[in-house]
Amino acid sequence: MDAIRFYSRTGNTEKVANLLSEQLNVKAESIDSPISEPVDRLFLGGGVYNMSADKRLKAYAADLDPATVKEVFLFGTSGSVFTIEKQLTKVLKKKRIPVSDEHLFLHGVMPKMGNISGHQKKEIEEFAKGAVTQ
Repeated sequence: MDAIRFYSRTGNTEKVANLLSEQLNVKAESIDSPISEPVDRLFLGGGVYNMSADKRLKAYAADLDPATVKEVFLFGTSGSVFTIEKQLTKVLKKKRIPVSDEHLFLHGVMPKMGNISGHQKKEIEEFAKGAVTQ
């Protein structure tokens, strides 16, 4: 079983989560929705705000139970070159939750513009396919 959780202030990461949801046939939900049963893969996404992952997303990752989540696949959006990867990987590794080398970070996605390009949609599709074949 898989799950998709995200935190999005501007709606861009939510759009990516919903496109990923279509590819994986898994409902995308905000981090306000707890994981109620064990998952093999958790797709966890967020944006970069002031060069950092949001504190709520970091707290969510810190509260994950390694008995419930086998592996995390990170994704996110950013208007710049920064990602949430290092910060969340550090938090997840402390919890002994493996983080996949497969990840998706879309850059140049400006707040509230909804400018996910055709090329970026293709990246989402390829990310989903790569994660499923792992």
